[in-house]
Amino acid sequence: MYDDELEELELDDGQAARIDEVHNAVMEMCKVLCEEPELAWDMEFIGEIADIAADILSKYGKKVRYPAVVTNEDGSQYIEEYYNSEGPMALISQK
Repeated sequence: MYDDELEELELDDGQAARIDEVHNAVMEMCKVLCEEPELAWDMEFIGEIADIAADILSKYGKKVRYPAVVTNEDGSQYIEEYYNSEGPMALISQK
C-alpha cells in the first residue's frame, strides 16, 4: 500500500463529542474571563487554551480525557484517548 492510499484515522462520535465538550467549556471560560458574553467563537485561541490546560493538568498528575489522532513521522496514525504530557501532543503547548 502506498502512502497516498493510507486511510486517515478519525475520532468516533463519542470522542468527537468529548472534544466538542472541552472546546465549549473553554469558550465559556473565555467569555467569563473577558467579561464578553458575545465573544466570537475562534478555534485559534480555543484550541490553544484547551491544549495548554490539558498539558498543565497532566503535569499535575491529573488524567485528562482529550482524544486526538496522532500522526507519527512515518505517516502512521493512532488515536490517543487521554492526553499525555510526554507524547506528541505535548509539542503543541511548547510553541
